[in-house]
Amino acid sequence: MKKQLLLSAALAASLSVAPGCAEKQDAVSGITITPAIKTRVTELHFDTGDCIGLTVAKGGEDYVHNQPMTFDGSVFTGSGLLWYNDLNEKSTLTAYYPYSASGVPTEFSVANDQTGGNASSDLLGAVKKDVTPGSAAVGMLFYHLMSQLTIVITNNSDAAVSGVVVSGFVPTASVDLTVPAATAKTGAATAEIKAREVTANASYRVILVPQQGALTVTVSTSDGKSRSKTLSSATLESGKKYDMAVLVTNVDIELTLSGDVSDWGDGGSLGEGGSSGGEDGGGGVAELEYGGETYRTVTVGDRVWMAENLRYMPAGATVGNGVWYPGSDLSAVAEKGLLYNYATATSGVSARANASLRGICPEGWHIPALAELEALVAAGPAAGFFNCAGFWIMTGTIDKYGNADKGYLLSSEVTGERNDCLSYTTTTAPVTDQVPVAYGVSVRCVKD
Repeated sequence: MKKQLLLSAALAASLSVAPGCAEKQDAVSGITITPAIKTRVTELHFDTGDCIGLTVAKGGEDYVHNQPMTFDGSVFTGSGLLWYNDLNEKSTLTAYYPYSASGVPTEFSVANDQTGGNASSDLLGAVKKDVTPGSAAVGMLFYHLMSQLTIVITNNSDAAVSGVVVSGFVPTASVDLTVPAATAKTGAATAEIKAREVTANASYRVILVPQQGALTVTVSTSDGKSRSKTLSSATLESGKKYDMAVLVTNVDIELTLSGDVSDWGDGGSLGEGGSSGGEDGGGGVAELEYGGETYRTVTVGDRVWMAENLRYMPAGATVGNGVWYPGSDLSAVAEKGLLYNYATATSGVSARANASLRGICPEGWHIPALAELEALVAAGPAAGFFNCAGFWIMTGTIDKYGNADKGYLLSSEVTGERNDCLSYTTTTAPVTDQVPVAYGVSVRCVKD
């Protein structure tokens, strides 16, 4: 499954106005949303009658607020939903699923009983900025804001599994759909959540609010017995799927978290990284904590480098506006990092020859000057140090992901409208190069 749904918003007919807005004459076209990928957490397509909520904001106020859009089998449509007349005025589109008639959710609770299905607990959110009216399709990426946990059971007992309950986690999230993001509500009580049977006597699935805490799994069997085990510290992240292996015996159960941790697609492994900082100063690998992420660091030559591409999301930044995924979705970020244009990476500051600046790097670290990147290559880092994350092409009307078999590492230096960098592929060694400052490329920070 994908962590995100690519939706095309085809803008077609004229636009009725939200309450409080002036009537629009000769508006351009109506808004419909067509899912290009129709996979949900349940591994089913959207069903006819499914509803999302759409908000269109422009000029500091909502032009359309929480408009229900209904799936007719091929597209989402809203009755009388028309664009405004000014073809040059930009707006921000925010959408979510499932639709709530009571208003755009600032809180969201997963169901305590998910035995009948997980769909109602699968909160999706999408944001698209700088949209202008027109007939062209508008792409929107919908993200899973909750966490998915699948309990994979090996039953060596004499009785069949009759149910699985997960407890210890808060079932209510605080939601910010402008990001979009969801976190466990502060002060909320924990609850028991009944999991959905995926395969009889073999696997169960539950949707949980992203958080860290003690997680207890209780397995009930047909002989009336219940067996419980607790993980004292389990971390579930938004949009990630987790497998939990459970061995059921006649005596007890054994429980471990295992397998892939991914963005409801392919991703990295659970448990990578740790909680230390700094560097070892001896050519070995240490770790750095920054922005809620743990990075491996390594000494190469006389410099300490991040051994992974930066995954930091600057405050106020949004994907598609100076920051991009290394591909079509979030699933590759854990392995390949994010892609940044020059202005975002340097926080709007420009540097010239042999200069360095901090930009979005941690305190005490900086974006390398070109000479530092050249020295890095000369020092010969270990195999696998240079990660091909691709790049994002932004030029004229082109806005797309580049070659996944190629990578660029940004330097702090610019020449005209091009920034200096290292260029490499999966089969060729790094060389100095330049790319347009509007392109999205990888960032590796180096210690001051």
